[in-house]
Amino acid sequence: MTGVVTILALSFFGLLLLGMPLAFVLGLTSLVVFLFQGNIPLDIIPQRMILGSESFALMAVPFFILAGNLMNTGGITKRIVIFANVLMGRLRGGLALADVAASMIFAGVSGSAVADATGVGSVLIPAMKKEGYHADFAAGLTAAASVCGPLIPPSIPMVVYGIIAEVSIGAMFLAGAIPGFMLGFGLMGLAYYYSVKRDYPRYGTSSLRQIWREFLRASLALIMPGIILGGIFSGIFTVTESAAVAVVYSLMLSVFIYKEIHLGDILPILKQSAIDTAVVMFIIAVAALFGWMMAITRLPQLVTQWMFSLHLGALAMLMILNVFLLIVGCFMEAISAMIILIPLLLVPCQALGIDRIHLGAVIVFNLMLGLLTPPVGLCLYITGRIADVSLEEVSKAAFPFLLVGIGVLILITIFPALTVWLPRAWLG
Repeated sequence: MTGVVTILALSFFGLLLLGMPLAFVLGLTSLVVFLFQGNIPLDIIPQRMILGSESFALMAVPFFILAGNLMNTGGITKRIVIFANVLMGRLRGGLALADVAASMIFAGVSGSAVADATGVGSVLIPAMKKEGYHADFAAGLTAAASVCGPLIPPSIPMVVYGIIAEVSIGAMFLAGAIPGFMLGFGLMGLAYYYSVKRDYPRYGTSSLRQIWREFLRASLALIMPGIILGGIFSGIFTVTESAAVAVVYSLMLSVFIYKEIHLGDILPILKQSAIDTAVVMFIIAVAALFGWMMAITRLPQLVTQWMFSLHLGALAMLMILNVFLLIVGCFMEAISAMIILIPLLLVPCQALGIDRIHLGAVIVFNLMLGLLTPPVGLCLYITGRIADVSLEEVSKAAFPFLLVGIGVLILITIFPALTVWLPRAWLG
C-alpha cells in the first residue's frame, strides 16, 4: 500500500512540476498507478471516464455555459449593467458599486465566475477607466465580484458537489445564497471605502423617472433569476431543466426582443460554448478516473485515519481545511480539485459531525477564492486582459477584496447556520 501511495504522489507532483496541464496529470497518474498495480485491465480507463461524466445533472453544465454566452452576446448583460449604474450612480464610486451589483444579478443566471467576469467586465471595466478609476482597481474589483457567480444560485460547482457528495443540488444552491450575498455586500463596502478615499467620481445623479425607465428596459433580464430559481424550488422543473429554460429564455430575449443576436451569430456562440463545455467535461471525466483510482488504493481511508489521529474537533478541522483548500486553489482548477478532494474529505468530516451541506459550501467558497489567487486565478487573467494590466498589478489590487472573501469564509465556517439554515427552512 505504501508503495502505491508513493508512486501516486511522485507521478502526480512530478508531472505538475513539469508544467503538464492538470487534466493530463490526473490521467497519466492514474495510468501509472494501474500499471504499477499490474492487475487492473487498462480498458477500465475509458469506462470509468464515461461513468464519471454520465450524469443527468451534469447536463446543466453546458446549458448554463451557453446561457452565459448568450447573455453576454445578446445584450442581456449590458442592460443589467446599465440598470445597476443608474441605481448606484448617485453614490461616490457608483460605477464600482454597480460592478458588484451587476455581478450579483448576473450570478442569478449564469452560475459561472468566468462568464460573470467576462460579461460584466467587458462592459464596466472600460467605463470605469474612462471615468477615472485606476485600471488595476477596476480589474481587481471585477474579478472579486465575479466570485459571487458560483455562490449565488444557480451554481455549476454546487452541481458538481451535489453529484459527488450525493446531496440535493437544490439544497446546495440555497447553501451558497447567504454567503454569496455576504460577499457581495462586503465587496461593496470596501469598494465604497476606496472610492471615497481616492475621490472616484459619481456616475451621475439619476431621477426616479430615469431609474424606472432603465428598470423597464432591463426588467425582462432581471426576472430571469426569479424564473430559474422559482421553477427549481417550486418543483416545476429540475436543476437541469432550469438550465435549459435559461438558454431558451436568453435566446428569445436576445433574438426577438433585444434583437442583438442574428442568425449568423448563433453558430459562433454554440461553437464557443461547446469548447468551454468540452474543457470542463474532460476535466470531470479524467478527475472521476483519478478519484476511482484513489478509492481502490484506499487513500481516503488513510486520510481518514490520519485526520482522526490529530484528535481535533469539527471546527478546528474545518479551519485547517480552509488553509489547505486556499493553498490548493492557488494551483488547481476548482472542479478538478473538488472531484479529487471531496471523496477524501467526505467520510472523515461526516464522522466528526460536519454537515454535508455545510462542508460543501465551505469547500466551494474556498476553491472559488482560488480564482483570485495566482498563478491559476483565471478571473485575474480575464479582467487583467480587459483592463490591459499585468497579472501582478491586478493580483495586488484584488488582494484587499480577497481578504473580504476570507473574512466571509471564516464566518460561514464558524457559524454553520449561515449555510444550512436556508436549505432546511425551504426544503425541510
